[in-house]
Amino acid sequence: MTPLNRRHCHQLLGAAALGALFPGLTACAAGGGGMPGYTVSQQRLNELVARSFPVTRPLVGGLADLTLSSPRLGLLPASNRIATAFDLALAERIAGTRYSGGIDLDYGLRFDMQEGAVRMADVRVNRLAIDQLPRAQQQLVSRYAPGIAEQLLQNMVLYRLPPEQMALARNLGWTGAALRVLPDGLRIDMGPGGVR
Repeated sequence: MTPLNRRHCHQLLGAAALGALFPGLTACAAGGGGMPGYTVSQQRLNELVARSFPVTRPLVGGLADLTLSSPRLGLLPASNRIATAFDLALAERIAGTRYSGGIDLDYGLRFDMQEGAVRMADVRVNRLAIDQLPRAQQQLVSRYAPGIAEQLLQNMVLYRLPPEQMALARNLGWTGAALRVLPDGLRIDMGPGGVR
């Protein structure tokens, strides 16, 4: 058996092993060059993201606290991005006044091979609304809150692959993953470096 055939054989055996270890794993005949991959459902993604919230950060030099909670994911296959709407709360520390509202944003995805994680990337705030907030404060919040939300969510882990799966992928020499947002979930196709 030539080295090339041996390598091909190892890849096929590895794909079979992945399929046996992870029943949700299916071979991707198109786009992934036959490399193993699978789809994480929108519901599952939403459940995983929800575990990281609520999150609170200081705003306007510590005069107020901004809290994001109750993430609701929407999939944007045409742009290969994910949209997320959050409930938002703004609490003034001095007066103790609390305001509620919402924030909508979308983001791309990147695969962190070292940690086996799908992370948020290029986070963009599209809408920010806070009910009954005085005009002067609304301007301050509109100025600072989107940047804080973008910084907070940039690189946040959306999904983490099981350690056993990542170890097997590394043993097979796979060093990358193609990420595709589909109408019903996120498709992850493992393969050699340079996979798109």
